[in-house]
Amino acid sequence: MTADSSTGGPLYHHDSGSVPVFDHARAEKAVRELLLACGEDPDREGLQDTPARVARAYLEMFAGLYTDPDTVLDKTFDECHDELVLVTDIPTYSTCLPGRQPVDAVGGPCDAADVRVGDRLWTLAEGRAETTTVTRITTRPARQLVEVVTDGGSFVVTPDHPLATPDGWAEAAGVAGTAIEWTEPGALASRPLSLALPRRRPVEPAGGDDWWLRHGFAKESHHTELAESRWLPVTTVRPFESPGDSPFTVYSFTCDPHPTFLVAGHLTHNCEHHLVPFHGVTHVGYIPNVKGKVTGLSKLARLVDLYAKRPQVQERLTSQIADALVRKLEPRGVIVVVEAEHLCMAMRGIRKPGARTTTSAVRGMLRSSATSRSEALDLIRGRTR
Repeated sequence: MTADSSTGGPLYHHDSGSVPVFDHARAEKAVRELLLACGEDPDREGLQDTPARVARAYLEMFAGLYTDPDTVLDKTFDECHDELVLVTDIPTYSTCLPGRQPVDAVGGPCDAADVRVGDRLWTLAEGRAETTTVTRITTRPARQLVEVVTDGGSFVVTPDHPLATPDGWAEAAGVAGTAIEWTEPGALASRPLSLALPRRRPVEPAGGDDWWLRHGFAKESHHTELAESRWLPVTTVRPFESPGDSPFTVYSFTCDPHPTFLVAGHLTHNCEHHLVPFHGVTHVGYIPNVKGKVTGLSKLARLVDLYAKRPQVQERLTSQIADALVRKLEPRGVIVVVEAEHLCMAMRGIRKPGARTTTSAVRGMLRSSATSRSEALDLIRGRTR
């Protein structure tokens, strides 16, 4: 067992790589800190056992991190079966880690979808233009966006995206009638690069602060001297929804040393992930190879479980299940469909309980053959008829 330099947690080593070990003591300590941050006393009656209970709950929620999912499919059978094998309505429970909009990157505007880890983006620190580096990029589906219009231009973000206003951070959907900190994006292209200033110490949240619970940083943490920036009044905030069945894909950038970046010159805070569950069902089907290689039906449910029980996004979960089946069973075709409700949409942000997101991953002949794919989709759709 050795230490992992990136997380500080211990690792087990086996043939398929390194598997982390859950650190109960560290998790309990973190829960105590969270209770204190919310203004609660973790030592009061009724909360004394909460850190241990929550730690055990996270061990169960993230159990998929501690087993290599590929090992689930090690046991197979040659049954000479060459027709579709389909298992539907596998209960799925996971945690969501809460682009064509240009962001102000060093070197010129860049579509969000084209930003890569290591790219440098422009931001404002105490009203002065500085650079920050993208350290992580994640995506998620979103059906609602808002277009924010100022005299400096317009941009499109999710309704809960934090923007810098004179009164601190505010969600994009609610900035009509206020102003946003802005700098002329055209002037950034010829500006010499400078060292980023140290981050200001975060403002501690008040007990029960709903903003902190939603975003993970204090609303009052934005300060500025307007040295090279100014306030631009917001003229319009226009909400709109994705047409048809396909949601928009939105991008989240984690940046360092500043967690902020400019969009069309307007100062925004990177979206935070919320460790809030999504749950639903998964449908898994495959057409065995010419040898009729199949696996136990319960193994498919176990595979879904191991990939779901870890910090996830639904799109990646769907693809990981499909790719594991391709690696281990070498089938002629694979289809995976995940239908889920995201509590980050129901509990916070746009608060739309009941909205479901559907993602699919199709491989092999189920991708190339419209007839085979249609048969599988008809069986999935008709399961409740």
